[in-house]
Order: sequence, then structure tokens, then C-alpha cells
Amino acid sequence: MSKPILDGVKVLDLSHMYPGTLCTWLLAALGAEILKVEEPGAVRSGAPYLNQGKRSMTLNLKSDAGREIVHSLAKRSDIVVEGFRPGVARRLRVDYDTFRELNPKLVYCSISSFGQTGPSAAYSAHDINFLALSGMLAIGREAGRRPLPPAAQVADVAGGGYPALTAILAAYIAVLREGEGRYIDISMFDWTLLLVARYLMLDSPPRRSRPEVKREHATLAGTAACYDTYEAADGGFVSLAALGPKQWGLLCKAVGLERYAGAAFDPEQTPRIKAAMRRTFKTRPRDDWVALLRNDYGLSVAPVYEPEEVLEDPHVRFRKTLAQRKGAGAVEFTPPFWFAGARKPGGRICRVGQHTGVVLKELGYTPAEIRELRRAKAI
Repeated sequence: MSKPILDGVKVLDLSHMYPGTLCTWLLAALGAEILKVEEPGAVRSGAPYLNQGKRSMTLNLKSDAGREIVHSLAKRSDIVVEGFRPGVARRLRVDYDTFRELNPKLVYCSISSFGQTGPSAAYSAHDINFLALSGMLAIGREAGRRPLPPAAQVADVAGGGYPALTAILAAYIAVLREGEGRYIDISMFDWTLLLVARYLMLDSPPRRSRPEVKREHATLAGTAACYDTYEAADGGFVSLAALGPKQWGLLCKAVGLERYAGAAFDPEQTPRIKAAMRRTFKTRPRDDWVALLRNDYGLSVAPVYEPEEVLEDPHVRFRKTLAQRKGAGAVEFTPPFWFAGARKPGGRICRVGQHTGVVLKELGYTPAEIRELRRAKAI
């Protein structure tokens, strides 16, 4: 039996959100050796299978000792995948420029909401926000009814994990041919635009009606107050993804509903919370809410764009992924690749930090040095 396609390829996984972990899981399925770096005491979210066939170690990347270890790992790796907000990797000294000095042949892939450059680069976003900005939520709703997010993470997969995988494999081939590393900038918003590009070319994008379905147990399908769309005073809609206690608490403070700060997923209070949220969001225009919640509170929000608004977004115009063709009604889509055998069995699901000691021994650390790193909370 032949070896897996990526047998012997070493991947350093610095991502922690779904798109990055999906990408590295797919690389593992192709035979790559994945080392997942997680924070000491990390609590995972998402599907456990995304950690199948990987090794995990814990590192405190804010500590000097943690950075020294991750730099040693970068020297031995072929591929790095990270999902930090733009600028964070550089502050932690785990960015491409730092790693390239250590390993010139490295393929380094950044997966972020809006890419590393552009007017929206610093903003936070989640799946529902990308679907809103791309026009997909508006296209998929019945006229006169509020847009509902699908019960699947469409943008995370088609806008993040899959294009990252494609770009990484192409860059790795280039390294084998030329011997020089590559940097990849994956913008999830750019790639989500591809999903609706053909509809944006039409003079009259379709409006779809759909039957009501049971959505009671699908948190990401608009059943929870923290992940939904809300109508504003001007008739526009705001997409909201206040996931996690901190984000939900900030949202409640921003809209004056602090009394619900501990009840984001309380099924008994959800109808009451949603009613209060709907009343509150109707007190300001759509773009005012987006500006307030993004800029003053750092929350993941986005306007639900109508198709004709998508091409006018400053970030879309800056990235040039979608552009109106001169002299015609058509839209041009530029694939946003930003570059500066046998199937492997899935394997077991790694526990957080399960392989920390093993990896450090491979790097040459002694048992006494490993105990000291644990004492210093570097791992």
C-alpha cells in the first residue's frame, strides 16, 4: 500500500477557530503530521472530530519560554496555519516574517475574517456576518420577512477551511519546485463572495420562499438571541454574533439590557430577550448600530447587505475580489489567493496538551527542564 499523499509533511497548527482547525484536519486526513498548539488550560469548542489524528501541546505564547519553543517548532515545520486577528501574530512574534528568518522554506497561512489589509481588516466577524455582508442572507429570504441564518457554518467551510487547504497545497508544490517559502492571506469574506457571485451579476437577484422548519436546537440558526438578525429603525437588518459570555455581556451593556447578561442561552428567557432586543434595535438605523457595536465594543456585527450594496462596501472595493465590469452589468470575481495516494486513517482525537512532554523531548528538553517549564506556566 502506498503512503498517504502528505506523509512526512509537518504542520504547526496555531489556529483555534473552526476554519483553521478544519483546514488542518483535512491536511491530517491527507497524511500530514499535525501539531496543535493550545493555551494552557484551554477549553475547546466545536466538533471533536476536528482534532482527530493530531497531536496537541500547550504553550503560553506570551511567555519568552513559550515563544522560544514555538520558534524551535517552526524550524522543523513545513506548514504553519494561524487564525489570529491581523497584527496579533506579529505582537506574539509568531508571524511569517519572524518564522521566515528561522525557516525560509516555510508555507505560512493566515486565515482571518477580512484578510490582512483593507478598511475592515481589524473587525471581528463570524459566519452569520459574512453571509450578511455578501448579500446571501438577503437573497435567501422571502420578501417582507427577516433574514434567517442557515443551520450550517457555510462561510467557515467554503470561505475559510477549504480555500486555505487549496492555497496551502499549491504553495507547498511551489516550495518543492523552487525551494522558497510562501505566505498566504485567506480572507473568509473574500471567499464567501464567491458563493453569491453569480447572483450579484443579475439585474434582479432571486428572492426565495422556503417552508418553516424546526430550528429549536440549532443555536447557529437564529434560535439564540446572541446569534441572529435584528431589524433597525430604517428597515435594514443587523447580523449579530455575540458568542461567549464576554461578548454577550458587552452586547447587553451596549443596548442597555444588562439584566440579561447571564441568560444568553436560557430557553425560558430567550423569547423575552429577543423581544427586548427587537424593540431596542428599532431605535437606531442599521449602520449606526454597526458602527457603535463594532467600534466601541469590538463585537462581531455586520449589516445585512442587499445585493446592490455588496459591491459598494469599502472593503470589497479595496480587496478587488468582486468588481463591476466597465460598460456592462456583469460582475468580475477574482479568486482571492493571496500569496507574498493513500488516505490516512483518521486516528484518535487528541486531548489538550496530550503530547506536550513528548514534543519537548523531541526538541531535546530534559525531564528537569520540562518540569521547570510547567512550574513557570510556559506550557
